[in-house]
Amino acid sequence: MSLEESLSAVEQLIDKVTAALLAADPQSLEQHSVALRDAAALFARALEQSTAHGAPLPAAVQKRVEAIGGMLAVQRDNLARLSAVTDRQAAGLLPPSNAASTYGDGLSTRAAKPGVARIYRSAG
Repeated sequence: MSLEESLSAVEQLIDKVTAALLAADPQSLEQHSVALRDAAALFARALEQSTAHGAPLPAAVQKRVEAIGGMLAVQRDNLARLSAVTDRQAAGLLPPSNAASTYGDGLSTRAAKPGVARIYRSAG
């Protein structure tokens, strides 16, 4: 695969990942993220091969690579925001955790040591 083809594949997959993030579609996001990772690895190999001969990177390609870096930074931020929203939604569905221990807040009239299960106390 040529440098141009691999760079175009990365750009297309970034667009697909962005669309999946905006749609909050986890299956599509996972699928396109894996494909983006693989395409980025292919691009890195193609870039390494093209610069191994000592030829400088064309200015147009350099600008596209910098634009990809900017888009990835935006995607990272959006993914962090989506994760925070998901955490808030999960917190709304799950009851808040009680700080009291399971065995320490019994309603028994007998005094027991906090945090000790009743089944382990002596009978006397």
